[in-house]
Amino acid sequence: MARLAALVAVLLLALAAPASAHDEDAHTPPDRVGDLRSALIESPLPPGVQFQVLQNGEALWLRNSTRTDVVVLDPDGAQRYQVGPDGAAVNTALPTEPTPSGDISQDPEKPSGDAAKAPAWQRVSTEPEVQWHDHYAHWGDATLPSQVLADPDHEHLIRAWQVDLVSDGKTYQVRGELRWVPGPSPLPWILVTVSLAIAVSLLGLVRRSQLPLAAATAVLVAASATHGIATVLGRQAENRWTILAHEYLPIVLAWLVGAAAVGLLAGRRATGRWFAALAAVGLGALALLQDLPVWWSSSSVVALPAGLDRALVSITAGVALGILVTVLRTPNITRSDAVTATQRNGSAHADEVLPQGR
Repeated sequence: MARLAALVAVLLLALAAPASAHDEDAHTPPDRVGDLRSALIESPLPPGVQFQVLQNGEALWLRNSTRTDVVVLDPDGAQRYQVGPDGAAVNTALPTEPTPSGDISQDPEKPSGDAAKAPAWQRVSTEPEVQWHDHYAHWGDATLPSQVLADPDHEHLIRAWQVDLVSDGKTYQVRGELRWVPGPSPLPWILVTVSLAIAVSLLGLVRRSQLPLAAATAVLVAASATHGIATVLGRQAENRWTILAHEYLPIVLAWLVGAAAVGLLAGRRATGRWFAALAAVGLGALALLQDLPVWWSSSSVVALPAGLDRALVSITAGVALGILVTVLRTPNITRSDAVTATQRNGSAHADEVLPQGR
């Protein structure tokens, strides 16, 4: 038991790093971030040009597959990026954009004089695409918008935003909106989680087989891994290998511990129960401490439908709690225990059929 406690402590400390990596930064409000949505509205684009909003406005992305350069303009009309067959370039004659503070929704764009400067292009990529952060397309203040604070239960248009593109002498206006969309009630998902925890904890009544616990652990690992992989794929504005290396190595370790538990339990090894408990502690803590906001957020940065992602988090949390209860409440089930139980049953049956002596 002491070994298990030590392993649990190590795994929880390792999981603390990826959890803290999702804390708010200069561009992320600390609470209910999943209810702020930035999305494109129908806008004409130059032929062969793609434009996307990534991670609810965390970044904007443009790709130009044509032989004609496309120039991205700043709000004051200055040329910021050039994207074409030779790749992507940034105008180094422009100063670095400062990070604004407070609500910039009503701030008028002040002429800077940069639009009149001749551009000095510096190649930043050989690929004909560029990604950048636009302060108007994303809510960057730590305090939620005033209209949301006054009425958080209804949808609000926070602001409209626009990016101008110039291609072949013609200007195109890409338009979008930043909106507050209230999320659903978490109560149904709480009920699902509690029901799963109770159902899995009843596996402790099955004392002569490890297979039900093995099946529950397999479900735990599958649900957690599906959610985790979909989250990495959904974070399109970031390098996925960097995410894996900096945040997901302890989580991958927990998945491997769970997979080992399934194999050990299928082979009727008593240590499999403690491996299952360790995986349940790690993956359950991750779901309960980090992933629960998907229950009450209207959207999440994940490459899955929001409803399916909420279900995966509920399955992970509920099954993890049930596995812990099962392991802690029931004694170890080993192969020798099963043989002993079978022998006892056989002896009892033989006693019943033997004639009684006088």
